[in-house]
Amino acid sequence: MIDENAFGLLVSYFQIEDDEYGLEPEEFVARYRAFRAALDECISGLPLGDGVRVLDLGHAVYLEVAEGEETEDPFHWLRDVRARLSARDFLTVGVLSHGSRWVREPSDESDRSDPQGGGVSVLRASLPSEPFRRALYADAASRVDDDCPGWGPGLYVDAEAIDALGKKLRNVPTALVASGATFYRFAR
Repeated sequence: MIDENAFGLLVSYFQIEDDEYGLEPEEFVARYRAFRAALDECISGLPLGDGVRVLDLGHAVYLEVAEGEETEDPFHWLRDVRARLSARDFLTVGVLSHGSRWVREPSDESDRSDPQGGGVSVLRASLPSEPFRRALYADAASRVDDDCPGWGPGLYVDAEAIDALGKKLRNVPTALVASGATFYRFAR
């Protein structure tokens, strides 16, 4: 395995619980499928870079691209995807994160199996990935409930991603911290 830097991009269906419990089952299924179809259109129609990995999480899609292999500015890509979903009445959380990840070397055959035993099937979706963990922190912090106000829907960018992109903020927004990672909100 080798260690490399990567950008992580998470697009999450913010109101999925409200829709699931507020709509009739067939209405929810249709709405969920419309969300998936819109995301699939964005992934295929707006190329992000070379060697992009996509992980479908059900309520969200996570994309990861090695630093230097992005062909589109990750911030602009994420902003455009959220705008397309918003045009279809989907509230979303978009997270741009950055950090190191472990990837297999082409000749590495270890950890490729899906062991089964005792009625358990293991699906290995990723090797350790800092951008993935950081994106999940922000997605969790965005959720609103009675005990926690949450950040709400929006576009959240990891301070480390800003640095990696070489961007300088003119007016620094309020820092939002989740599990030690610092994010800035750029849009609702």
